Amino acid sequence: MEGSRQGKTTILLKGMTVTVDSEVPLLKGERVTVRVARLHPGVILRIIQGGIIEKAGLLDYLRLFRSNPEALSDLLVEGNRQFSPDTLGELAAHIGIDDAKRLYHMVRSLLFSGESLKNPLFLREYLHTLGYLMEHARGETLKGKTGRGQSPTDSSPNLKGILMKVADRLQPLLRTGDFPAAEKLAGFVRSSLQAIHSHQVINYLFQEHEDKYLFQIPLLFPENNGRAEIFVKFGDRDSPGDTRGGGKKILFLLNMDALGEIIAEAGISGNKINCVLKCADGDIGDFIKPFLQELGGGLAALGYEVESLQCVVSHRDTSEIRETVSREFQDLFTLDEIDLLA
Repeated sequence: MEGSRQGKTTILLKGMTVTVDSEVPLLKGERVTVRVARLHPGVILRIIQGGIIEKAGLLDYLRLFRSNPEALSDLLVEGNRQFSPDTLGELAAHIGIDDAKRLYHMVRSLLFSGESLKNPLFLREYLHTLGYLMEHARGETLKGKTGRGQSPTDSSPNLKGILMKVADRLQPLLRTGDFPAAEKLAGFVRSSLQAIHSHQVINYLFQEHEDKYLFQIPLLFPENNGRAEIFVKFGDRDSPGDTRGGGKKILFLLNMDALGEIIAEAGISGNKINCVLKCADGDIGDFIKPFLQELGGGLAALGYEVESLQCVVSHRDTSEIRETVSREFQDLFTLDEIDLLA
């Protein structure tokens, strides 16, 4: 309602005129979209920059993720079959022999298996290979400013970029309508790109609102498949003296074949690490405990000073952690509902 003066601004909020302290200079008549970040002891409204939520169609990707949270893991596992030379057959020539081979090997490298244990940089390579980092600036992928296939700062081949190229090369075959295999592959490629996009959106919003990141990795076991969800939480950016280079918490939600659900919580400050593994079954806990010494040795070999490392059996803790994670997702999914004020 009035421009900012000495850090104070008068706004119209749901029909009420309110004077607020604002670190952001606002113009008279300007409309901004905000999220209620806190209610007590004082109300904090956090501006959603430029209304990007509505402008970029982020809510469509949020709904896509909510409809099938395991889509990315499922698609990578299925991609191992879809992009194999035997399945592609003559389609490989149409999408490019070299790209077809690269696509197959990339998908296989994104599946965590016993072979992956030999690579200590698996997670870092996973992020680059998947194409999470194609858009170098926050939100660039959502605004559509980046060229197709690769970003200005990352020219290395990645799954997302190659899938885009394959989608383009399949178009002539789709136009003829005489290639059912091409139509099936094009649908799978389209679903794969949507799954990657939805995870980029989730991470963009988590970064904006929670200073957190989520990575989902399929686990290959001898008999069936599992899934690892990894949450990385940086120090509270609103806390005085805390920086992005400071402490961080890492939460692993593991869906194993024989061990069932395992949760690992790690706190890292500098080179010091504290870690606790949680399971809901005493027999599973007895199985894990003998391996803690080996885990500690592995962390020490990576340069960490292990302050504590333990395994606890607590069905209540594991349930509460999953409920907390679920609530955080629901907070993101309600951005189009009562949390948004215009």
